[in-house]
Amino acid sequence: MAETKVSTSLSRNALGLLHVIFQSASQMSPTGTVVSGLTAIAAYALGSMPLAIVLALCASFLGANTLIQFSKRISSAGGYYTWIARGAGPYAGVYGGWLYVLYQGLNAPALILFFGYVVKALLELGLGMTLAGWIWWPFAMVAALFVWFIAYVGIKQSLIYSMIVGIVEIVVLCVLAVLLIHQAGSGNTLATFTPRFSLTGWSGIGLGMIFGLFSFAGYGASATLGEEAKNPHRSIARAILLSLAIIGFVLIFVGYATTVAWGVHRMSSYTTLPLPLLNLVHQALPGAWPFWFWALTILIINSTLTAIIAITNAQVRVLFALGRDRLIMPSRLGHTHPRYKTPHLAIHAQSLIGIAVVTAVGFWLGPFSGFLFLAELVTLSNLIIHIMANVSLIQYQRRIRQFQWVVHGLLPLLASLMFLFPIYFSIFPVPSYPDNIPPYLLVAWLLLGGGLLWRIVRRDPGRLQRAGLITNETLDGDGQDQVLSQ
Repeated sequence: MAETKVSTSLSRNALGLLHVIFQSASQMSPTGTVVSGLTAIAAYALGSMPLAIVLALCASFLGANTLIQFSKRISSAGGYYTWIARGAGPYAGVYGGWLYVLYQGLNAPALILFFGYVVKALLELGLGMTLAGWIWWPFAMVAALFVWFIAYVGIKQSLIYSMIVGIVEIVVLCVLAVLLIHQAGSGNTLATFTPRFSLTGWSGIGLGMIFGLFSFAGYGASATLGEEAKNPHRSIARAILLSLAIIGFVLIFVGYATTVAWGVHRMSSYTTLPLPLLNLVHQALPGAWPFWFWALTILIINSTLTAIIAITNAQVRVLFALGRDRLIMPSRLGHTHPRYKTPHLAIHAQSLIGIAVVTAVGFWLGPFSGFLFLAELVTLSNLIIHIMANVSLIQYQRRIRQFQWVVHGLLPLLASLMFLFPIYFSIFPVPSYPDNIPPYLLVAWLLLGGGLLWRIVRRDPGRLQRAGLITNETLDGDGQDQVLSQ
């Protein structure tokens, strides 16, 4: 009997610059963030929400420098995992990959929970009735199954869908922001960009930054397209910078408009409503309410779906890279579909685990509280991955003897310091239950990863040396003279 050949390669040169941009922009989910992320930021920063967004964006730009510098030289489906392995060594790389699995592995369930919550709330608002408390779950399952299917059939199709929806929602959100700022009239004030309206001062700003960083965290999603993008050494760096700049502008603009239109001294009431943005639009623009209700409803649903798709695309490629390298993950996850060239087994594993997490956390805390709970854990793990990448960039550039003090030293150091700011305020003072649990879960995950690493080293130390070796690498940083390391 002839042996069936197993495919372990992704579809090369399948994605152009716009596709790569919207892989990152879609994960940042502009409309979904305006509805969920801004509400979470406002819960802590209150009327100083715009300041928390600006600081989160500044920290994200500093962090993006590391991704840009790495992507100019190294492209791989492993993204952070590969970069950390190439810079700080295979042990750190596998550990970074383990953290990334937690980060994106819980990121998709977080937004699936939000999807179930928001569809239920939109139906209640539109129909003027109260639905059963459990009704969020079937809506969440529809989102999970839709993403499972579209990720399975091919990344290009999913990114075309994300691109069309993304352009429309950016335009609509900017128009809405202009109308709300005009409606605010004398309520407009630049004091929202100071800590003046945060009742707990910089502590509230720091906690608000956690959810701001969660909103911007998707800018690195394009890093995992290094084996499918055209000219990845250039396109990924450009996509990271452009997606962060575009979505950053939109969130600051809409965040400011939302704050002044609601009232800087009334923001504590903003967070008590299930869909405060729609309540605000209803109050501020009553004549156009039917149009804005349906426009925002469609955009919220589509934006959340595209974000989950982008997260899933990124997560399964890291699972694929770890499986292909036979590190921590089963080697079967490193196989691709012979027709679609997608990591189909990794997609199946991520989808099934995601459904289990959504069900367990959703019925434990409720869909929105469950979303916030997972968002905190996701953000903390993401910040640690970024700090590891920052350190790895310094080590990598020094090793290849092309170290520059500003872009390879100072900026990664400043980014790491800014990332430590929200980490500190997520621990001190100790948040109330259940917000105090995520740091402990993160520590448990780190300990489990350490145990798995120790097991690999003890049984087969040579396996670890394969970490991050399958990559396109260039030593001049201009996208030319690529060397395939295997």
